[in-house]
Amino acid sequence: MSSGQISASQERVSRQLGELPTSLEVVCKLMMMLRNPTQENEQVAEVLMTDRELTMRLITRLAMKDREKLQSASKNLSQSSDSSLMATLFDSVLHMGYKAILRLVSALSVGQILAPEFRGYGYQKRDLWIHSVTTALASQRLCEVLIDTNRPSQDPSLGFIAGIMHDVGKAGLNYDLAKETQKVTTELKNKRMLWIKLEKEICGIDHCSLGAKLVKQWKLPKSIIDAVKQHHNPKASCQLGAIVHLADYCARFINPTGGVGNFRCKIKPEALEYSGLTSLDIERVIAHALNDKETINLYATT
Repeated sequence: MSSGQISASQERVSRQLGELPTSLEVVCKLMMMLRNPTQENEQVAEVLMTDRELTMRLITRLAMKDREKLQSASKNLSQSSDSSLMATLFDSVLHMGYKAILRLVSALSVGQILAPEFRGYGYQKRDLWIHSVTTALASQRLCEVLIDTNRPSQDPSLGFIAGIMHDVGKAGLNYDLAKETQKVTTELKNKRMLWIKLEKEICGIDHCSLGAKLVKQWKLPKSIIDAVKQHHNPKASCQLGAIVHLADYCARFINPTGGVGNFRCKIKPEALEYSGLTSLDIERVIAHALNDKETINLYATT
C-alpha cells in the first residue's frame, strides 16, 4: 500500500504516546540504565525527575507495594519540592532495587500502549501486554541459559527490553485490521495467508517493521531495533532477534492468550542455529516459567 498508510500507522502510535502521562524516550533511557547493576542510584533518580508525572506515579505505585516504608512519602506529592521528591526516589530505588523499578516503569509506560483490547488481532484487554511481558521474561531467561552454559549470549536485560517491545508495532496496525475483521478471519482460517503478509496487504507494512521504526525513534540500541524487526524472520547477523523469536514461541505456551491464529506461530529451525539454543533449552524455559507465574503476574499488572 501507500507510504501514506505507513505514516498514518506511525502517527496513530505517536498520538497514543502523546496521550500517555510519561515520555517513552525517558522510559527507554531508564530501561537501558536499569540493566546495569553498577548504575548509581542517584543517576536513576535524576532521570526519573525529568518526568515529574512518571515520578509521582512511580512513587505512588511503590507505596502500594510497600505501605509501611513508602506510603507516607507519597502523600501530597503534587506539592512536594523537587528536592523532597528526589530524596524519596533515591530511597525508593535503594529499597526496591533496579528490577522492581524496571518492572514498574515498564508497566506504567509500554503497558499502557499494549494493555487495551486489540480487536484487529482478536486480543481481549491485557492479552497483548501479558504476551509481551511473558516474551520479555522468556527472552531474558534464554539469554541467561546461554550465559550459564558458557555459550555466546546477549545481555539478558537487552533480551527483556527487546521482548517487551517486540509487538509494539501492532498498536499502529490494529485500527486498519479491525476494519477488515472478516477478511482477516477468513484468510487466517483458510490458511491462505500468514499474519505478516496479511498485515502488509492491508496496512502496507507489517508489525515487525513498524515496531522497529518506533523503537528506533525512541533511541533504543541497534541490537533491539534489529531484534524487533527480525523476530518473525531471524537472521544470522542478529542473535537477539533469534532469541526473541524463540521467546515469542515459548510465550504462547506459558501464557496462552486470545488472538487470531495464536498457535500458528512455529519455530523456524534456523532460529536455534542463530541463537545457539536447543529444543531442550526451550522446553526447560517453558517449564521454569510455568512454575513461576507469580513473576509474570507482577510484571503484567498495569
